[in-house]
Amino acid sequence: METKDVILDLRTKSGLSQDELAEKVFVTRQAVSRWENGETVPNTETLKLLSKLFDVSINTLLGAPRRLVCQCCGMPLEDALISREKDGSLNEDYCKWCYADGTYTYHDMDDLINVCVGHMTSENFT
Repeated sequence: METKDVILDLRTKSGLSQDELAEKVFVTRQAVSRWENGETVPNTETLKLLSKLFDVSINTLLGAPRRLVCQCCGMPLEDALISREKDGSLNEDYCKWCYADGTYTYHDMDDLINVCVGHMTSENFT
């Protein structure tokens, strides 16, 4: 899915007009129209606002051009698994189990390994 389609889909699912979305992210209605027509894409700061507004990752807003992986445990990240900062914003670098509310869950690599091994054995990994 392209950025233009993602923004249009999220906006319509949220029941927002182009004017209402523009007001929420501090741009003009024409800017929203250009995004949805594929003429331009939102700038970095606006992508952050859209991410927070729609509760999706910036990667999702951009049409998922890269596969996100937790930089701690290596788990593939979907939007529901992405960690959050203390302010509620998404952190696309870690899963919600390795990093939560702006804090790392594990104290060191041994701690991480002990938790992972416990899950792997209960799931019958070889």
